Amino acid sequence: MNEPIIKTEHLTHIYAPDTPFELAAVRDVNLEIRKGEILGIIGHTGSGKSTLIQHLNALQKPTSGRVLLEGQDIFASKASIRQARARVGLVFQYPEYQLFEETVYKDIAFGPKNMSLTGEEIDRRVREAAGFVGLEEEILERSPFDLSGGQKRRVAIAGVIAMMPEVLVLDEPMAGLDPAGRESIMENILSYHDKTGAAIVIVTHSMEEAARHADRMVVLNHGSVAMDGAPEQIFSRGPELRRMGLDTPVMTDVAERLAGLGVRLPGTVYTVEQMVDALMQLERGLGRA
Repeated sequence: MNEPIIKTEHLTHIYAPDTPFELAAVRDVNLEIRKGEILGIIGHTGSGKSTLIQHLNALQKPTSGRVLLEGQDIFASKASIRQARARVGLVFQYPEYQLFEETVYKDIAFGPKNMSLTGEEIDRRVREAAGFVGLEEEILERSPFDLSGGQKRRVAIAGVIAMMPEVLVLDEPMAGLDPAGRESIMENILSYHDKTGAAIVIVTHSMEEAARHADRMVVLNHGSVAMDGAPEQIFSRGPELRRMGLDTPVMTDVAERLAGLGVRLPGTVYTVEQMVDALMQLERGLGRA
């Protein structure tokens, strides 16, 4: 099992403490993010997902508890905060709204420039990051405001990738895109993961996306970790997920309905590919019978 690159210990974040508006957005969260893994974080609206991930690169400071980056408290000093922000990249939901430079090139280069890199290294990173997200060279000199919504999303993600983070955290990276755009952006993220070995943390409402791509999943409920495990472990607890206000993958629902009719499929089924395989196994078993 890979070693954790990030750990949270008893992480709690309270908004507006000691006021009538006090809200515990995150409560006593102990979480590990392992090197090279793809971690899906799911939960209903208001479950604390966005607040949690903003602690991972020191954008939010815990009310209590710690965030450790390879064993070091990221809030120990200004230097450790800077290091955390360089090593842990965070892509917000609808990141294209944060574009502001004259050209795509300058927008992607903004982060690397703040890392005191040489001009040659900045140029290499900009062009490599653009390649990761499928942006053509000629787009680099265009204004980001002249691009389509999907292209703007790629530019924003490239700006974080250009910093070469060891942990890439994405908050609903496919929100608002059509199915083709969603699939394309996900392929870009997986390409970065495959070529760099970075850990990927994806906050998503889409159970299908989590089911297809995550090595491990964490379910948040009212600011606390309700479940933590492999997708098959999480989706085997469909009734509990639904009580938390979460949907389960369509294939999980189909498998449960078949079980209700007396047709039990082998294993936990939550993707189309698994459903096809399970049905073929069932057919072979019936043939032998």
